[in-house]
Amino acid sequence: MAGHLPARPCCQLSELLGIYFGSRGRLIKRQSEGPAAYFSLLRNPIARKVVRLGHVVGHMDAKYEVVKTRKRVSLFVELTLPPGLAPAFTQAATRAMPEAACDRKAMLRGLFLGCGSVNAPSSRYHLEFVAPNDSWARAIGDMASAAGARVGIMERSGQHVVYIKEGDGIVRILSLMGASRAVMEFENVRVVREVSGKVNRRLNFETANIGKTIGSGLRQAAAIERLESTGTLARVPPALREMAQWRVANPELNLGELADRMKLSKSAVNHRLRRLQEMADSLDEAGGPKPARRSA
Repeated sequence: MAGHLPARPCCQLSELLGIYFGSRGRLIKRQSEGPAAYFSLLRNPIARKVVRLGHVVGHMDAKYEVVKTRKRVSLFVELTLPPGLAPAFTQAATRAMPEAACDRKAMLRGLFLGCGSVNAPSSRYHLEFVAPNDSWARAIGDMASAAGARVGIMERSGQHVVYIKEGDGIVRILSLMGASRAVMEFENVRVVREVSGKVNRRLNFETANIGKTIGSGLRQAAAIERLESTGTLARVPPALREMAQWRVANPELNLGELADRMKLSKSAVNHRLRRLQEMADSLDEAGGPKPARRSA
């Protein structure tokens, strides 16, 4: 976005004002050269754009200074304002917000360059504006909401933050501001993230089902062993004895797989296993003999 220059003069001024207000710029009054807009920025491409916008808007003279410290690099730009333009840099948020749709897009882009950031979608969805004050936070929130994004406003460390945490809303705002390449990269990462999430959920679901199937099969096999140890299994109908043999030999199979191998319906297999389980439970309730515990 820092490399994009609006074609219309009104949009150029709106974007310059957006960067000015978003970065908490100051108006300096000088007696000899007239008033100047003073920008304090952290990114060199944005500082260069401020100089370009100042030149195309009103052939403003620019002073450019870089200050390096241990923690960061600060860039200071001073634009000499032409006569009559200074009042535009002193307006409140309610009056500075332009009416035309193209100007509002340009100002939102400038505000993002001045006080906005967006997370890489591979970690989490989060776009925010650290607004200069409460009135600007409401104005930014209104513009983002008008674009169809679900917006939240909060106070963090004494600063007013406008944030968006939904992927669709972030894509809408980036598209509105003209960040087409960022939208493509964001969508690519989002698709990979969503597909990965679906695969993980499916694997978790399958793992849970496998565990449930094996647990159920082992419980049924244990019940059959109790019937066999008490001699009850020898007295049950042949169909149930056959079912018991299949289940003891294949405790890991689910009902569908067991039914396919036995050439029976799933309901028939379920009914027979339930009959065997009920018979074993009735033995336990009656206090019948139980199989001896095997020593380790």
